[in-house]
Amino acid sequence: MSDGQVQVEFDGPVAHVILNRAGKMNAINRGVLRGVRTAISLLDHEPAVRVIVLRGAGKAFSAGGDLGEVSEIAGDTAAFSEFLDFWHASLAVVEKSDRPTIAAVHGFALAGGFELTQVCDFVVVGDRTVLGDQHANYGLFPAGGSTQRLPRQIAERHAKWMLMSGEGIEADTAVSYGLANVVAPEAEVVERAQQMAELLADKSMHASAAIKSAVALGRDRPLSDAIALERDIAVRHMAGSDARTGFEAFRARSVPVFR
Repeated sequence: MSDGQVQVEFDGPVAHVILNRAGKMNAINRGVLRGVRTAISLLDHEPAVRVIVLRGAGKAFSAGGDLGEVSEIAGDTAAFSEFLDFWHASLAVVEKSDRPTIAAVHGFALAGGFELTQVCDFVVVGDRTVLGDQHANYGLFPAGGSTQRLPRQIAERHAKWMLMSGEGIEADTAVSYGLANVVAPEAEVVERAQQMAELLADKSMHASAAIKSAVALGRDRPLSDAIALERDIAVRHMAGSDARTGFEAFRARSVPVFR
């Protein structure tokens, strides 16, 4: 996919979308963005796929955006604006996927790679992994969404320090900040992500999608408006087949099996 810069592998109901520029530390260029958005878009319409894991080939998740590519267009405001539109649209495809997404992060996820983890639902980090944004170290602006997503995901002072200082954080700090769910030994990151994915795969896909939608829609709204949105989503879901399956299993004291 995108000339092999992104690969897709399957492990049961779990699809692995793999950044495959190991020689470039999985630096994200247009080809990678195109490959990721194409893969996610196709997998969202594949009934057998219930969870998506994003990971990087080689020594790290991603060193960030491909600065060689960016440096050629940064001085052209029209070209750079178009590139940012493409970047944001690509990350939005990941963020809005109906499937639960898990970033399996080893080595490091920096700058644009760090931004990619921010649009995943869950994050597993290796015990020697570093997360961070290095734009400030080169006098650059983190234009891939971090100035907006990061302060919504962690305390604003932590977010501004990471963005302005260029300092990275280690795995335990990432968990304490809320940027990752769990730390695993570096060599076991993919395995731990697969375990989490398999647990999610046994749940109702429709319920997971409804929960994602409710959280996203209510995030920036007043609580009363968000609760009203939640009610509408709940009413639709609870009238559906997965809820009926769940009620039947509850009455039968059995484990529900969702199709």
